[in-house]
Amino acid sequence: MDEQAAPAPRLSFDEFRMYYESAERVTNRRLDINKWNYSIMAATLLAVGAILTWAISRPANMLVGTIGVLMISAMALLHCTYWILQIDDFKALNAEKFRILNEMAPNIDFPIGMSSGPVASYQPFEREWHALERKKALAEISRSGLHDLVALKSSSAEYFIPKAFRVLFALIIIGTLTLGIMSHKQIIERVSPFDGVTEEAQEK
Repeated sequence: MDEQAAPAPRLSFDEFRMYYESAERVTNRRLDINKWNYSIMAATLLAVGAILTWAISRPANMLVGTIGVLMISAMALLHCTYWILQIDDFKALNAEKFRILNEMAPNIDFPIGMSSGPVASYQPFEREWHALERKKALAEISRSGLHDLVALKSSSAEYFIPKAFRVLFALIIIGTLTLGIMSHKQIIERVSPFDGVTEEAQEK
């Protein structure tokens, strides 16, 4: 005689609510980090522009300016890659949280007094997911390491800004290196930013 499967344990509604709130906090934290990273990249871009202006103003500044632009752009490019990985981690974490919430929902034991009769979960997250699937509003995220992660199609737009910044800083590096190679004689001839000051002193 086969043993009957043990009934699923009833789960606390307060625990379910607490876990849902933690999922909301992860989403809010991801959005805050996106805003912070965007501010950092915008400030870095302004800094690169300021250094380029300073370097172009006098030939003696070209070497220092070129090195400065290359270093800052390289760091910014790495930061953009780190930013994209952050988005990956937060999305993966949230997807797992909502999977667990879906598993918990059918076994929620609602507090006494909330209803006069038996209460069953409506399984809202699972129903919402199926509705999005029917409307073809979901797409698999094509990021490396997240091949099985499915999210809203608009989620891919979140990657656009860090990818755009990464391409922009890569172009700055390529452009700076190209100009540096083309103007290397002029840059090497005026290595020190104090050469101009020395010449002016000698003329006096």
